[in-house]
Amino acid sequence: MTDYRAESRARWAGTAGGWEADGEAMRRATMPVSTWLVEAIAPQPGHTVLELAAGLGETGFLAAELIQPGGELITSDFVPEMLSAAQRRAEELRLRNVRFRQVDAELNMDFPAGSIDGVLCRWGYMLLADPESALRETRRVLRPGGRVALAAWTGPEENRWSADPVRALVERGLIERADPDAPGQFAWAREGVIAEHLENAGFVEHEVEQVNFVNAYGSVADWFEAQTRLSMRVGDVARSLDDATLASVLAELAERAAEFTREDGSLFIPARTWVAAATA
Repeated sequence: MTDYRAESRARWAGTAGGWEADGEAMRRATMPVSTWLVEAIAPQPGHTVLELAAGLGETGFLAAELIQPGGELITSDFVPEMLSAAQRRAEELRLRNVRFRQVDAELNMDFPAGSIDGVLCRWGYMLLADPESALRETRRVLRPGGRVALAAWTGPEENRWSADPVRALVERGLIERADPDAPGQFAWAREGVIAEHLENAGFVEHEVEQVNFVNAYGSVADWFEAQTRLSMRVGDVARSLDDATLASVLAELAERAAEFTREDGSLFIPARTWVAAATA
C-alpha cells in the first residue's frame, strides 16, 4: 500500500501540468458532473465544505459562492503540484473564502470530528488503495446529517475517450493490461459497488445515479495528445513511440472513433460516470 501511494503521488505530480493546461476544456465538459455533486450536498451560507482529491478545484469552487457569507471551502489534494494549480485558478476567479490543505484522504485528515458540513470528491475514492478507510474518515469529519457527494467512472465501454488509447497501446504490448481488481479509473464501475462502500463506511440514505457528458477534440491527434498530458502511463509510452508506431496508433484510433467524428475531423466522444451522495 505504501508503494502504491508513492507511485500515485509521483503519477499525479507528473501530470498536474497537463491537467492545468487542459483545464478549460475539462471544466466545460464535466460541468454537469460538478453541478450534480454540489447540488447534492446542498451548500448553505456559513457552511464549511471540504473537497478531497480536488485537482484543479473546479467542483469545490462552484460551492464557494453558495456558502457566502461566512462559509469556507477547504480545497485539498495529496500532491502539492495540484494544490498550486488550484490556487492559481482560485486567484483567477478572485475567490477569497478558500483555504488550501495537503490531505491524504486515506489517513487521519486532521480535522475535528463533526467539523465539516459537506464533502465533495470527484473521481477520487476509486483511485485509493483503501477507499473505505477514506470514506470512514470522511464520515468522521462530517457533522451528523452532513452530506458526501462523489463521482466514480462507469465502465470502459461507456468511456472510450480514455479506454481506447490505452487499449491501442496494450494491444501492441506497450502497456501492461491493468489489474481489474486494483485501484484505478474503472475500479468502481460495477453497479452496486458504490452503495456497498458507502454502507460499509456507515453512511445512510445513499443515492446513486449516472451522468452523461461529451469530451470534444479537434482531431484524432489532439485526442491522443490530450491523453498523454492527463495520463502519465500513456504519456511515458507515447514519448517513446517511433513515427511508424505513432501513425499506426492514430490510424487505429481514427477507425475506432469513426462514429464520433465529424466531417471536419473533430471528435465528440461520450463519457459516463456514476454520481452518488449519502448522509453521515
